Parts: sequence; C-alpha cells; structure tokens
Amino acid sequence: MKNQVYKKEKDSGSIAILTVIFLTAVLAMGAFATDFAVLYAEKSNLQNAVDSSVLAAAQDLPDNPLSAQMTALEYASQNHTTLSSLDITNNNKEIHVSAQKDTPLFLARILGRTSSMVSAQATAAVLPVRSLTGVAPLSITMRDFVYGQEYTLKNDAQEGVTGWYSPIRLDGSGASDYADALAYGNTTPLAVGQVLQTETGNMSGPTRSGLDTRLGLDSRVPRNTFENHDSFAPEIVYIPIVEVVSRQGTSIQEVRIVGFAAFFIENVAQQGNQCSISGRFLKTVASLGQETSPLTSDGDDSLYDYGIYSIKLMN
Repeated sequence: MKNQVYKKEKDSGSIAILTVIFLTAVLAMGAFATDFAVLYAEKSNLQNAVDSSVLAAAQDLPDNPLSAQMTALEYASQNHTTLSSLDITNNNKEIHVSAQKDTPLFLARILGRTSSMVSAQATAAVLPVRSLTGVAPLSITMRDFVYGQEYTLKNDAQEGVTGWYSPIRLDGSGASDYADALAYGNTTPLAVGQVLQTETGNMSGPTRSGLDTRLGLDSRVPRNTFENHDSFAPEIVYIPIVEVVSRQGTSIQEVRIVGFAAFFIENVAQQGNQCSISGRFLKTVASLGQETSPLTSDGDDSLYDYGIYSIKLMN
C-alpha cells in the first residue's frame, strides 16, 4: 500500500514536470509565432519605405544627385524611417539606401528577449530607354544634343530636298494613322536596332491635325512650358534617334533606331502647305508604360543614352 502511494506521488510529480515542460514549449512556440509575425510586418513596412525612397529619389538622377539625396531623406521621413546609409554611384545613375529599426518583442520577453533589429535595403537605377511605346512618328538623326537647345523635329517643304521631312511610319502607313500617332503616341513598342520606313511627303495636313489634338490636351493652368512643366505634359514628345539605312536615288527610304530622346515642343510653324516643328531637348524619366530592356552583354548602356531614362528597382 505504501509503495502504491509512493508510486502515485512519483507519477504525479513526473506528470507535473512534463506539464511544465510542455507548457514552456507551447509558450515559447507561441512567443516565436507572435513575434515572428510582428517582425515580418515591420520588415515589410521598412522595405516599402526604402523602396519608395529610392524610386522617388531616382527621378532626380543623373543630373541632380544633391536633390536626389534630399528626396530620399524626405520620403524616408514621411514613412517614419531614418536611413542608415545613402550612396549614389555609377556616374550618378544608381542610388542605394539602407535602414534599420529596433522592434519591440512581446511574448518573447518571457524568454529574456525584449527587442530585435530588422533591416532593409534598396537600390534604384536610371537606365537609358532602349524600348519604348508612346513614340511620336517623327525622327532626328543622331548627334550630341545640348540640354535646352532647340532642334527641328519636322522640316517644312522647302527643306525637304530628299522628299523626306522626318516623319516615320509607326502604327500604319495612312495619313490618319500618322496623325493619331502624333496626337497620342504609337501603340506598338519600338526598340533600339529596329528598322523603320520613312513617311515621304510633306504630310502638312496630318501634322497640323495631330499637333492640334496633342497640344489641345494641355489643360494645365498655367500651361506647360519648358521651364515649368508636368512630367506628363502633352508637349513632351519621345522621338527616335535614327541613322540612314537605305536610299532610293536621293530619297531616304529606311532608318534604324539608335536611341530615343525627349523634346518639348516649342514652336510649330504653319503657313499654307508649310508645317515645321521644333522642340527643346530635355532629359526626363519615361512615363509609366515605357519599357527598359536589359543591359547590354558588356553592361554598357552609354551607347543608347540620349537623356531619356526609365527607373528600375534593382532589389
């Protein structure tokens, strides 16, 4: 009888010990699961903060790295984040930031852990556009462009000694297709290396029609100007930079795309059968919907750099 009582007490003691161990394990697992969820949420919030910071800052690259730094810090602050590092590299075409945050723990305090550090980093690059939609059916031969300088984007009839005045065929060969592309940009992506047919003839009427529609889309008050414009201003046109591929006599038949550039339409001369367009060269980030193809095999995109960029998150 005495042995039975002792055995029961021993069994009860073992069960109590096992219960304590089990409850401790369950509690530890609960602490781990709860605090893991907290850390995951904080990590996600921190990553979003640094991502938005570099994407906003890259809008100012490569020409204004100081402004890019200020923008990165401002966006981080708006997201209640303090950046622990900020570097602009690769000829001012990449920005890299990192941030850390000490996150309080809850159930893990039972095990002696009061907080844990989470970290995040992000890199954004501005890459020369090598594939693009929304292009105007005009062209300009390659040269060294100067920011703010005015260039002829379409010649008038008096300058068309070869029968080509700079228009190119994009979404079709008809006058209405040309006018629509001039008004709204083309719908089919174009790429560096692609060969295009020229649109011969003065195209004066379709040019006026397309431009009237395009410029009529500017509802900004005051209207956009080169010195003060929105990034989506209809006066900004994306133009293929081209080299001549083939001729028929003195007439240019085909051209090859070597890059893309952006111009702000500054002057439209219309008189009788004459219609010429000029625009000032600018550097800009391509609006949403434009594409950037991968880097070249040797990593050198400078051959395609005509001042129009797309921003890519490199994480």
